[in-house]
Amino acid sequence: MVTRTYIDKNNTIIKDTIINTGRNPIAELYYGGSETTTNYTRHLLYFDIDTLQTQYTNGELGNLSTVTHTLKMCNSSFFDRDLQAQKLLDDKQRTSSFDLVLFRINKSWDEGCGYDYQRLFTIQDDDNITFVESASNWLNATTLDSWDEPGVYSGSPSAITITTQHFDKGNENIEMDITDEVNSLITGGTTNYGYGVAFERDLELLIKNPSQFVGFFTRHTQTYYEPFLETIYDDVIIDDRKNFYRGKTNKLYLYSNLGGEPTNLDNNPSVTIYDEDGNVFSSVTTAQTVHVTTGVYYAEIFVPITQEDGVLFTDTWSDINIDTISRPDVDLEFEIKDDTDYYKIGDNESLPVEYALSLSGVKRDEKIKRGDKRKVLVSARIPFTINQSEVIDGLQYRLWVREGNTQVNVIEWEDVNRAYLKNYFVLDTSWMIPNEYHIDIKLTSNLQVKTLTDAIKFNIVNQIDELH
Repeated sequence: MVTRTYIDKNNTIIKDTIINTGRNPIAELYYGGSETTTNYTRHLLYFDIDTLQTQYTNGELGNLSTVTHTLKMCNSSFFDRDLQAQKLLDDKQRTSSFDLVLFRINKSWDEGCGYDYQRLFTIQDDDNITFVESASNWLNATTLDSWDEPGVYSGSPSAITITTQHFDKGNENIEMDITDEVNSLITGGTTNYGYGVAFERDLELLIKNPSQFVGFFTRHTQTYYEPFLETIYDDVIIDDRKNFYRGKTNKLYLYSNLGGEPTNLDNNPSVTIYDEDGNVFSSVTTAQTVHVTTGVYYAEIFVPITQEDGVLFTDTWSDINIDTISRPDVDLEFEIKDDTDYYKIGDNESLPVEYALSLSGVKRDEKIKRGDKRKVLVSARIPFTINQSEVIDGLQYRLWVREGNTQVNVIEWEDVNRAYLKNYFVLDTSWMIPNEYHIDIKLTSNLQVKTLTDAIKFNIVNQIDELH
């Protein structure tokens, strides 16, 4: 599962001033100054984690052990090499070879409504509403509350630093892994007041003329490159019930539904495996089963190669409670397959598997209201047959948008679920910005990679867009 949490408020504060730039589409981080006076900026940002907390409570993020969170901000010179080392109109120069630190903010603050970093005219202009001196700024978090220290912190930020990223050329994007920090926010171990991005302290104290500058798109950009927190949870379903081989570790899944909707059990179930004679083969306790996502659980089972193939085993799931109601045990079956069908070692080279791929669940050019969830089925049709398909391995999907002539990844290649009866993935549009989206499907088989480009395209619209 991939989801984005967009920035709710941001602002770039300027050393020793009360200038506010909360509405500017570019975060100008610079350092320099002249003679004995340093001059530098710091960028503040805040993202709400209520949705992530709800997903965690609902079991959609598991126990957070396989979740990653990455802060991403697009460099405003990323797409044009000519912008590297270029001077701006105010004589700042794009910089290179530097470190940025991400630090924790310790109190509530306001974004403000300023725009410009400096007054553009020497004569007072009463109509100049883009230059604003108000909170938040270097001295004040809000109109009535100042920072504990000017600029959020003074001296070394080591005590509040979350992570550091090095920039070689200066046109790289911010991609900071803040998994531990966000997981602590989700579980309540850390209070969320937001975060700041700044040059390392030694650079801030450096006198350099011209001033050195790097820019990143803020949440007010008119492009698709808004900053966001990307959360990736490895919840792909690989159900081995139809392809249970002896001699390897297999996963058996249990799917829980209430009134036709996936619903979590009150606790993890246990499972007992019985052989073809009804004898207990193995037992998996509630502590050993894994809760993957809403209403989905699995247990790992290993059957040695000494076991006969072609026989039916039974997996009996117990300790099933849902909405405080105790349910009877559930008996399911799986067939043991020959390990030589899985471990193919010899003088014959396997050939790539050929399938005709198609998608359903989203119509081409469909207008989908933001917030809808779709289960997209990926059908792998067997060649030279009529409507015969298989559930297969090696499928991935990618979601992207077009920005000019550039394909911008929204979701990079992710595995498609392989459930008992179908291949599918879930498309959650709640975090998708209204735009036209495209889906590619890729099949990897025996060193051969085939991509179905632009298999489906659709549009995400707000409710107000639908009315218009």
